[in-house]
Amino acid sequence: MSAPTPAVIADRAAGAILASAAGDALGAPHEFGPPLDAAVELRMSGGGSFGWKPGEWTDDTQMALALLTPLARGDRDVAAVEAGFLAWYAAGATDVGHQTRAVLRVGAPLAVAARRHLEQHPDYAAGNGGLMRVGPAGLSFSGEPARIAEYAAATTALTHADPDCIDASVLWAVAIDHTIRNAPLPSELWDFGAAVVAGLGHVPEERRTRWAQLIDQARSEPGASFRNNGWVVAAFQAALAAIVHTPTPDDSAPSRHLVAAIEAAVRFGGDTDTVAAIAGALLGARWGATALPLAWRSVLRGQRINGQPELRASDLETLARRAVAGGAGDRQGWPGVDRLVPYYLDRFGAGPLPQQLFGVRFGGVGGLSAALQSGADVVVSLCRMGTKDVPADVEHQVVGLIDTDAADNPNLAFLLADTADFIATRVAQGRSVYAHCVAADNRAPAVAAAYLARHGAVDPRAAVEQVTAAFGHAPKPFLIEGVRQAAAL
Repeated sequence: MSAPTPAVIADRAAGAILASAAGDALGAPHEFGPPLDAAVELRMSGGGSFGWKPGEWTDDTQMALALLTPLARGDRDVAAVEAGFLAWYAAGATDVGHQTRAVLRVGAPLAVAARRHLEQHPDYAAGNGGLMRVGPAGLSFSGEPARIAEYAAATTALTHADPDCIDASVLWAVAIDHTIRNAPLPSELWDFGAAVVAGLGHVPEERRTRWAQLIDQARSEPGASFRNNGWVVAAFQAALAAIVHTPTPDDSAPSRHLVAAIEAAVRFGGDTDTVAAIAGALLGARWGATALPLAWRSVLRGQRINGQPELRASDLETLARRAVAGGAGDRQGWPGVDRLVPYYLDRFGAGPLPQQLFGVRFGGVGGLSAALQSGADVVVSLCRMGTKDVPADVEHQVVGLIDTDAADNPNLAFLLADTADFIATRVAQGRSVYAHCVAADNRAPAVAAAYLARHGAVDPRAAVEQVTAAFGHAPKPFLIEGVRQAAAL
């Protein structure tokens, strides 16, 4: 079994947050609805009971951000989460679950209010509102499952004191961390059910046998069996069933399992956004942020608190990467630093001139300013970027392609194909695209070759030859192999 590299671990941490938010937004239009068959197209269309905007996440992700935001500062104090919940509620949250509302309207200390609610309503206090937001807890104490379990339990108990709610959150949060750090490369199988079982030691001993049976049931029965998924146990089982019963593609892009399993969770009906958000957190921990299609990332949006500026996928990724690193960035301050282009230019120079290939300009950061001045309204960055390196009125997508080696790019074929397809979609819409890396040595030429192979009516070898002639050199061999695989998807 191959251990994940630090780059893969960081990508998976971001994936746990992004895939959960994506599941939330994908399920939002169908919340409280009936099961959906395969003929129903699933899109982040918005709408639903609360009139969400296209791609907008719901209360599931808004409440998760109350955990993630302080974690991204290195603050693991449960009091910070409590303050976040109260601020979210006070700002007039659009959608608040019945049990969550009953506790938050009482006010601090929330854990006391939640216990009182359980005492007063013992048969109606095991909703899924704690589990839906637990994804960030899996990033709270990386590699320390006992502390993760404690944090997950404490933050869940702020609104959901029922033991089932707490146990479910503990199991899921520990499974997220376990998966991030132990899942092998995509070519090797990963047992999601066993990852959840790995957390049983952090559940009180008298409840372990029951949870082991519930997990086994989800591994053996289809997700549609767990219809009452507003209840935390059924939501837990439905999410796990969606993951383990969705086949993993047996090709060069097994990470497409992430999208297929999230869609399966939505199709169960009922509390669609929540079950998909729960499933997405564990799926993202396995496949990473680089498994989310740009078609999803480009529309994903929402607020942490009503009245605050809208956040996008890139903001979630910044928070997640900082959270799993204990609140720290790298030596350049990334992610979250304002500008990186000056650093790149100072260290690497302007690089080669951009090349126009089949209607798209490809190059390095040295060509970014000129591309913007000449009308580029979509920038696809294949390297780390600052938050202000591209004007706010220009669509900017950052792709997590790394030019080191294959081990840092487990989703390479999917990533190249998806990026090429996204570029082709924008071109078909009449947009002007500039795709770049730092110095156009490897990443930009590789994406250019994938774009030509998938949309320029040339075979992969000819695409690489054309790109090599344009830039004066070929990308690294592992990237050339990725182009070949991407062309076949």
